[in-house]
Amino acid sequence: MTDILIYIELGLSFLLIVLSSLIYRKWRIWKLVLFPIIIAPYAIALVMPSWIPVLTIDQFKFYYEIFALMGTAAFAVGFRSKIRITRNLTDYDFFELEKELDEVKNASELLRLRYISTIGLLTEALAFHDVANNTLFVTDQFKKIVELDKSDFTIDEYCATIHQDDRGQYLSALRKASKKAPTYDVKYRVMRAGGAVWVEERGRAFEFDKTIHVVAAVRAIDMKLFPETMIHELDSIPTEQQLVQYLTQILKEPETFYLVMIQLTNIPDVNARFGRDVGNLMIAEYIKKMRYHFAKDVNSIFRITGIQFALVISEQRKYEVLLRALQSGGDLVNLMINIGGIQQVVYPNLGVIKHEPWSTYSLNEYVSLANKALDEAIRNPKKNYSIFGE
Repeated sequence: MTDILIYIELGLSFLLIVLSSLIYRKWRIWKLVLFPIIIAPYAIALVMPSWIPVLTIDQFKFYYEIFALMGTAAFAVGFRSKIRITRNLTDYDFFELEKELDEVKNASELLRLRYISTIGLLTEALAFHDVANNTLFVTDQFKKIVELDKSDFTIDEYCATIHQDDRGQYLSALRKASKKAPTYDVKYRVMRAGGAVWVEERGRAFEFDKTIHVVAAVRAIDMKLFPETMIHELDSIPTEQQLVQYLTQILKEPETFYLVMIQLTNIPDVNARFGRDVGNLMIAEYIKKMRYHFAKDVNSIFRITGIQFALVISEQRKYEVLLRALQSGGDLVNLMINIGGIQQVVYPNLGVIKHEPWSTYSLNEYVSLANKALDEAIRNPKKNYSIFGE
């Protein structure tokens, strides 16, 4: 009976070795070495029993049976572990894996086609910058703006179409785009056959495969006379009529507020030096910053004429910020603005009137007194603001 068990154990070990090699198409050296070592003692006991003087043949077979069982168990564990590790490598699972890969590929292709089709529906021109490779891919709308035929450029090729004075600012904005500061907004001139056209580029950077890429929306700025400049910051500002409606409403409330008349006095000089298009862009940038600091929550800035605006401040804290800026002559009011390669300080004059809950002035009187304070500020060579009653 012991001999039969030994034969079964050795047979199982041999079968496990063969099956493992056939399934995985590889012979394991440790198995080929271990199997002869397991067989050798039993073969010696059968052929030369005198070589085992300490044990009787029955005692040897008893211990050998345990030894052979341990060897069979080792082969079985190795075979089962291999099955568990490589169970996805059967023909069926290879088919399932290929099926999943096809599904992922189809989904990726669908997303790509949707993306391309969506781009085709957009009215804004798009540009895709590969910063590492110094290349640029643009949509058809972009090609129409710059009047170029191809969609792929190097950055240097595109910069050759930008006005020489504006190239530095454009490249600086593009190079600064990163994960920490992903967005930029830059205005510059592109040279075309009919002359220069101003464009605005708003970009956002993202990182893919450790490389910075930038997606940018580009639109041409069509310069016209006030009130329609095709510049969003200006065309979205309420007019004098809406100022009257706004003041009529807040005068009914028992609240303190300040009416500030602003005239961008040196804009006519900017228009004369650089053209009305640059002047409009300077105004737009100035109003954008003033709105951010003093009318961010409530749209309380209004356009009276081409260079005159009205600002209503209802928060005492914001008025105090404005007053400190006026008294110090800081850059919160006197703004340095860069448009393309043009750098210019915009100098305003301001007239201020305060409304108290017990005031008896009418709406027209308030507006008139604010304009009077503004006229005084324009005539005063020592300071650029005047506060009614001070």
